[in-house]
Amino acid sequence: MSPRHLLRLAPFLGALACGSTEPTPTPTPTPDPCLTAASQYATAVVDWWIPACSLAQNIYDDPQQALGPPNAAGFGPASYSGFISLGFGGHVTVDMGGCITDQPGPDIRVYQAVGNEGVSVYVSLFREGPYALVEARKPCGDRHYEIQKSCDFDLASAGITKARYIRVEDGELYACPGDTVTEGADLDAVQALAAAPTAATPTAAGDPPR
Repeated sequence: MSPRHLLRLAPFLGALACGSTEPTPTPTPTPDPCLTAASQYATAVVDWWIPACSLAQNIYDDPQQALGPPNAAGFGPASYSGFISLGFGGHVTVDMGGCITDQPGPDIRVYQAVGNEGVSVYVSLFREGPYALVEARKPCGDRHYEIQKSCDFDLASAGITKARYIRVEDGELYACPGDTVTEGADLDAVQALAAAPTAATPTAAGDPPR
């Protein structure tokens, strides 16, 4: 090798001999998910899954219907609106826009339409998890308005003090393909009970479902 080539390689050879002089990258801190308090109702869908055998026949399959205040309405089987049928063991995971903090009594209300199908609820501080089970296959039929039903969950049941992401999973486990176009629990809305009200909450009604 010529002296000229050695001169060109000198800086690189020195770096190899003495170790790199590049600074070690500083790890990016994980953003605090609790900088803001939760909205009253879910603000975004971050994940969802419904088995193909349920999707093939369910006609209420838009996960965005789980956002905002409860608005399920109509009559069945083909003229409902405002909810997503979760199918056999399916789920929707929502962002509450900030953290729910454990308070005395229930902290989360899940609105489930039409029947009394059960749901399982998991919670996490982070979108990627890990998720903790709050309660499994809880019947969800407390009556509100027309076809709107609900069930409540307490973060303390999972030993959790704060949560931002809520996963609602079908607990009916009505095996697919079945004989209905609304297989599984019918998710209408997810509410943080301690959040400041942003919209009218349905009141109890004695009229039977239409």
